Amino acid sequence: MINLIKMDLRRLFLSKVFFITMSITALLNIVILSVIPLVTKMFMPDAETQAVQLSSVLTNPFVIGWMIILMFVSVVSYSYADMANGYIKNIAGQIPRRSDTILSKFVVIGVHNLIFIAVAALSVVLGQVIGSSFGTYTIAFDAQVPGGILTMVLKWLLSMAVCSILLFFTTAVRNKTLAAIVGVIFGTNTLGLVYGGLNFAVSQAFHTQSFDLGMYMPDSLLQSVNAVQNIGVLNSVIASAVCIALFLILTVRVFNARDIK
Repeated sequence: MINLIKMDLRRLFLSKVFFITMSITALLNIVILSVIPLVTKMFMPDAETQAVQLSSVLTNPFVIGWMIILMFVSVVSYSYADMANGYIKNIAGQIPRRSDTILSKFVVIGVHNLIFIAVAALSVVLGQVIGSSFGTYTIAFDAQVPGGILTMVLKWLLSMAVCSILLFFTTAVRNKTLAAIVGVIFGTNTLGLVYGGLNFAVSQAFHTQSFDLGMYMPDSLLQSVNAVQNIGVLNSVIASAVCIALFLILTVRVFNARDIK
């Protein structure tokens, strides 16, 4: 297993898609956060200087929510690469349990997402620092910074839940296109429309307004979780654990049942 992880890590760090998508994410974060205060300064030169809490900066490693699609695209590309070039057939034939390739890949995806989110968060901080130089706001180190860091950890955990689903489509179903489409759907929170419809149906059927399916789904929680405001913290842990366990088991079972080509 250790050797498999080492090989998969090597594949990750040789992946051009990984570095390109991560660089685009960081660049977009920096540019957007630098341009907004510049434009504000140009058109509102007398605008009052405001304080931006560092904790609020850390809770949003992706300035625009849909930018997380870039991370999912990288995961799909990485997790399907060994299937596309036939490399998986050579490896699976040399190990006692070929399902170990899935577990190894999932561990490396965890490293992938950790690096991706960390770089995104650092680029957000850098963008805010550059933006603050125009004098429209200042960055304040507040007492809620640990909550901001916890939010990033929860977003990483939820991203792993989503990626366990993507891994199922790339490795078990073996369909890269379908996996990419699913990644875009999750990244844009398109299923929020479905959740909203189901919430309305439940509220009408049971005469309750408190039910919110989105607060139990990893893709929705990925956008809304906030440890600083105590939003969806426990739900994120539970939803991630259930989703990861379910889809890893399902992926292993389907993968073992199919011939490797």
